[in-house]
Amino acid sequence: MNLTTLNSASIFALLLLLFSLPINADQIPDPAAPQKEAIDRMHHKLHADQAPFKAKEAQALKELNKMTIREDVKMEGINAKIDELMAAKTEIMRLRYDHLVEMRAILTDAQKVGYDKGVLSRSAVK
Repeated sequence: MNLTTLNSASIFALLLLLFSLPINADQIPDPAAPQKEAIDRMHHKLHADQAPFKAKEAQALKELNKMTIREDVKMEGINAKIDELMAAKTEIMRLRYDHLVEMRAILTDAQKVGYDKGVLSRSAVK
């Protein structure tokens, strides 16, 4: 395993962790009815916007795994597939972080405290 493969694997594992802990309206303390409606609308939009990129990500990963076990595998092909996989993941992350900023903008100062704690708990930031 070389450094590039290790880096890609580390990045992929981190991305899986980041996206495994969603923050939804139920986790916002005392959301007002309009906030809950806005949050639900934003989540629906996020999932719809991410869907094609998640499909591309899953397909690229499936193809990458199949390529890896072939006898005639070429690293150029694997690297190109990794680039394709990471391009999909990049779009997912951009949409996700746009969503996080948009969500935070509708919260009160008191609600932001818990929300920010939830966001920070998903990373090594303490």
